[in-house]
Amino acid sequence: MAGRGRGRFSGGPRPQFQQQQQQQQQQQQRNQNDYSQHFVDTGQRPQNNLRDASLADLYDDYPQLKELIQRKDALVAARATPPYYLKADLRTLPLNLQTFGTKFDVVLIDPPWEEYARRAPHVGDVETWTWQQIMELGVENITDVPSFVFLWCGSAEGLDAGRHCLRKWGFRRCEDICWIKTNKDPGTKNVAATRADPHAVLQHTKEHCLMGIKGSVRRNTDGHIIHSNIDTDIIVTEEPPAGSTRKPDDMYRIIERFCLGRRRLELFGDEPNIRPGWVTVGNKLNSSNFNPQMYASHFQLPDGSPYVQNNGKPRPGGPHLLGTTPEIEELRPKSPPR
Repeated sequence: MAGRGRGRFSGGPRPQFQQQQQQQQQQQQRNQNDYSQHFVDTGQRPQNNLRDASLADLYDDYPQLKELIQRKDALVAARATPPYYLKADLRTLPLNLQTFGTKFDVVLIDPPWEEYARRAPHVGDVETWTWQQIMELGVENITDVPSFVFLWCGSAEGLDAGRHCLRKWGFRRCEDICWIKTNKDPGTKNVAATRADPHAVLQHTKEHCLMGIKGSVRRNTDGHIIHSNIDTDIIVTEEPPAGSTRKPDDMYRIIERFCLGRRRLELFGDEPNIRPGWVTVGNKLNSSNFNPQMYASHFQLPDGSPYVQNNGKPRPGGPHLLGTTPEIEELRPKSPPR
């Protein structure tokens, strides 16, 4: 009897208890993987769980691509013009050759969309532009052929309005870069409700940057103008504090690695946007150092005259082009010749 008693109670768990325990473990695993429910419960966004998402870590497992990025960034830095900045109101500043001394190969624009004000109503008076006002900027007057424009357009009405702007400026949309915002910082993880757009039906945790092209370039023959397929169309970084419209610095690096034109302009810039290799224009800047003749002197022809604009598609070795190296050409992705 004693032996039977010991066998009854000293063995493993009963089958029913085992089944319940297994079900509980499965439910816990499902809850851990249910990032949407986790967002509802904690305010932590699903994208917070992405691994190696920053541009610094993205290529750690790809040594050749990492070397390419390092060589590209070093060349961009070596060939960059000094940072230029112009404090000006873009409502009245004429965008033309007289203002800048040359046309540009790439323009980055972050307009004060009305969406930004709706997103942070507690900030107070915030300058906003309608999309019709943005469309009348006159970007077509200062962009060369070929050239590229990168237009931040939020995540609401700007997605449609931005396409109208590109068409008016003479560009066609060719890419859409998406910025996915994390909120890992404890100070921002529970502010989703305060940043909700009253016009939206879902929580917005991303923004879009439309990329447009003027003219035509071919990946397989125009490697002196563009280097394609180096970066992806996704940026994953932490969302800035409430009320800030600052965009990730990763966008600069994506542009600089892709477009080999060195004449780069940013409109609606602020102090943090001042960067070597760029002309930054905006009314929030503290001062100005821009001089059109001085800027144009960085792109001189053999006779000493400034390179103002392309006459047809530019040839390799133009003074406004970044250039390349044999090592970069060996490493970079290329399209097969047709």
